Amino acid sequence: MDRWYDESPGRGEGSPLTPHQLPSVTATFVGRETELAKVSAIADRGDGRSNAIAIIAGAPGVGKTALAVQWASAQRERFPDGDLYCDLHGYAPGPASTSPEVLAGFLRALEVPGKKIPRSLEAKSALFRSLLNDRRFVIVLDNVTSPDAVRPLLPSTPGCFVLVTSRSSLSGLVVTNGARRITLDMLMPSESETLLRTAIGARRADGEPGAIRELADLCGHLPLAVRIAGERVAAHPYLRLADLLGELRSEARRLDAFETGDDEMSALRPVFSWSYQALDPATARVFRMLGLHPGPTVSVATASVLVGPPTADVRRRLDKLTAGCLLSEVDRDRFRFHDLLRVYAKERVDAEESAEEREESPRRLIEWYLACADSADRVLTPMRRRVALEVSPDVSGKLEFGTYGEALAWCEAEQANLVASVHAALAADWSSIACRRPLALWAFFTLRKPWADWIATYKAGVEAARRCSDQFSEASLLAGLGIAHRDLCRFEEALAYLESALAIRRRIDDSWGQGQALISLGIAYHEQGRFAEALGHHTDALEVFRLLGDEWGAAQTLHFLGLTNHGLGRFDQAYENLRQALDIRHRIGYRYGEAETLVGLALVFQKIDRSGESAGQLKRALELRRDMGDRYGEAAALDHLGQLWARKGETEWAKTCWGDALNIFNELGAPRAAEVYARLREVQAS
Repeated sequence: MDRWYDESPGRGEGSPLTPHQLPSVTATFVGRETELAKVSAIADRGDGRSNAIAIIAGAPGVGKTALAVQWASAQRERFPDGDLYCDLHGYAPGPASTSPEVLAGFLRALEVPGKKIPRSLEAKSALFRSLLNDRRFVIVLDNVTSPDAVRPLLPSTPGCFVLVTSRSSLSGLVVTNGARRITLDMLMPSESETLLRTAIGARRADGEPGAIRELADLCGHLPLAVRIAGERVAAHPYLRLADLLGELRSEARRLDAFETGDDEMSALRPVFSWSYQALDPATARVFRMLGLHPGPTVSVATASVLVGPPTADVRRRLDKLTAGCLLSEVDRDRFRFHDLLRVYAKERVDAEESAEEREESPRRLIEWYLACADSADRVLTPMRRRVALEVSPDVSGKLEFGTYGEALAWCEAEQANLVASVHAALAADWSSIACRRPLALWAFFTLRKPWADWIATYKAGVEAARRCSDQFSEASLLAGLGIAHRDLCRFEEALAYLESALAIRRRIDDSWGQGQALISLGIAYHEQGRFAEALGHHTDALEVFRLLGDEWGAAQTLHFLGLTNHGLGRFDQAYENLRQALDIRHRIGYRYGEAETLVGLALVFQKIDRSGESAGQLKRALELRRDMGDRYGEAAALDHLGQLWARKGETEWAKTCWGDALNIFNELGAPRAAEVYARLREVQAS
């Protein structure tokens, strides 16, 4: 079936026809300078030695064809014998073009009369190679699904350049034929905004400040989506950008907003569906089940929990989805959906999976996250009191962490997913999970200080705890919110949360919790310079923990009693408190607390004629903080070291310590950065 060629005879004798089959370039093409340069570099490698082959791979709608046509059209002078183009329709309704059909079309374009075209594929391919010998063509093969569709179309002598576009990685073409692959990503945000402004016009774009940026974000910077959105606005002069944004903010309606009405080839849902329908049934199921994942990335382990074992088979399916550009591999064993493909996957799971599966799979995943986070937390803070997990017995495959570093690395890699799982549990009204889930992140939050995530998840947890009347979890979450707000120097809010936590602890007769709430309140008062109030709370807390026989709690209280006595100028008592705290913390192996107390002792030593020992204490604390990955604690130790060096006149060392501390505090968004910056400016000015 030769779809697009006539049967007219060739032009006969004389100069050969120069075919120019490329479609017109996209009028609103923007950006892609890096990718265009990469194509040029691949073409340069083939000059004079062998034919060069470039594969432009990428997700549906990412602009592969536009890039190929843009480059080939701009390089026509480089290929004086012409350009050949064929859309193989590998991802479209109906059958794809076959290699014999494509070759027949190319041969006619090269003036071979229909009756002279051989019947067999091998003969067609040999004649095609002969006609291209010693000539310079650029050949664009669009929408290819497999290497076998390309190989018969490859020239055999130098001078030609073949550009292949595909939603597949076409690894066989790389391995066997020496092709080089460029994987096309989304547009840069600035490029998306430029494309929208071009389509909509500057007047309408400027008329709703901020709307263009949000519109580009909701399009996921996918070129096809951006063009559709721009066309919708341009075609309706009375449509406000805010109206379209309202549609796009609703995930359930998002793909509807990208319908074009009169051309399914230019609408997102059909474009996505052709890639989905090309998948084998098992891989298609993995694709749609990933739509139930609440977070931005998915690991092999989490995919296996969602889909079910065996893990090795799930890994193969993820590799297939990556090769088909329906997923992106962003790290070892970690993958990411494009936002709009995630919405499409969710549509497919809603249409093809049972209601029972749609509820059980995400609940199983969120309970698995809870179990794994608790496992990590037990390694990061092994002596902390915990709430019962209440995980379903069918949750299996919980991760166990052999080292502190493994536990911390897992929390960092999964942070966004762990946070998303809390909100997903609350939205699904799985309150008993949603109120316990944030508590399993306590150690990670206190180490890394991601305050926005900390506060958001703990607030969600409080709401969940109140729904299921779990006062113990509610009090723990309120206390955590108080500590986060205290870290941010938002003391009024911190005290309100902590007082609420203490009231609940007393109401439910939780002595250990009362002791913890008293310590936290004492710290909040201490940090405001209200040392007498702080001393009272710490004294009460110490009595609680000694009655309970809890060394961990007693050591924590002694530490903060020491700091408060230091603030009151009672340095000998401060030293005694801190010495006792350090002895206990070292003996029970609580490294976080040991580092904390070493800093406190260093401050006291400067007041009791032992200042020569301060630097050693601070350096040991700094070593422990770094070893634990405690970024805030590391910066705090550096700040204290800087102050120590400044008092000794070692200004260069002070500047180095403060500079490093300032970088970390700024990275964390810590209010303490302002204090360090002021000290650094002062020493630099002197």
